[in-house]
Amino acid sequence: MDKLLIKQCLFYGSWLVWPFMAWLLWRLRHRHARGWLVLLLAGCLLFAWARFVEPQRIRVQQTVLDGTGAPLRLVLISDIHLGVYKDAAYLRRLVDRINTLQADAVVIAGDFTYEPDGASLQAMFAPLAGLRRPSYAVLGNHDQQAPGPDIDTELRAALAGHGVTVIEGTSVTLGGFRLAGLGDRWADRDDPGFLSGVPSALPTLVLTHNPDSAIRLDPRQTVLVLAGHTHGGQIRLPWIYRHVIPSRYGFDRGEQYLATPEGRVRVYTTVGTGEIGLPMRLFNPPTIDLLDLRP
Repeated sequence: MDKLLIKQCLFYGSWLVWPFMAWLLWRLRHRHARGWLVLLLAGCLLFAWARFVEPQRIRVQQTVLDGTGAPLRLVLISDIHLGVYKDAAYLRRLVDRINTLQADAVVIAGDFTYEPDGASLQAMFAPLAGLRRPSYAVLGNHDQQAPGPDIDTELRAALAGHGVTVIEGTSVTLGGFRLAGLGDRWADRDDPGFLSGVPSALPTLVLTHNPDSAIRLDPRQTVLVLAGHTHGGQIRLPWIYRHVIPSRYGFDRGEQYLATPEGRVRVYTTVGTGEIGLPMRLFNPPTIDLLDLRP
């Protein structure tokens, strides 16, 4: 069976939980096996929350990061994953929420899509044109490489048309920082060699999709890495979620340090705003990170 069809069946078939819960409530009138019915109903309620409520929430997580060398307020988002599970209407809500925040810029750490199935990326990402702050991005594995499809060229054109600058393999000056972008690690596009080729007196922020890309960075050249990719486990069941996070170096969410051959690199990983695999989130809502960088 086609993978996209399976995901669509999961997405729409999950609505059957509502009539099933109604049937369980009807059965509760009888005393027979009432304990099991209560347990089933509780499980269904948890499923309904994870499927229908939590993925639609938008949480703002404000974090102060001291010792970055200069002041800056950034909005960090990632893993929007528009396509089979989320659409432009959700992105419009996300943009509206971002516009209420006081920030100097918006940075997007890749994975814009998830099974777009030939839809117009120009139309899908039109809400990004409403961002009221300078916006910079890199692409992720769902944009550039398997499980793809590789929509790199079309996506870059759509983002540029809506005012989002893709900075993969290059850098821009942002406040008192140099903001540099690395491509996706799984697509082998995260070579940081250009950072040494064009030295800067400014402290360097690195925007990348996969936090594992930090292993290739020199902490003497990088004060902070901003990443996504992990989803924080997405369905954050205790002890289980860590085994499904696609990180070789143990990245999860929030601020962490990675020991590299050159020293410790500081990394901040956002949990993202979209979903892959199952159209669910649990104990881990879609999040906009508002980062307050301080000297």
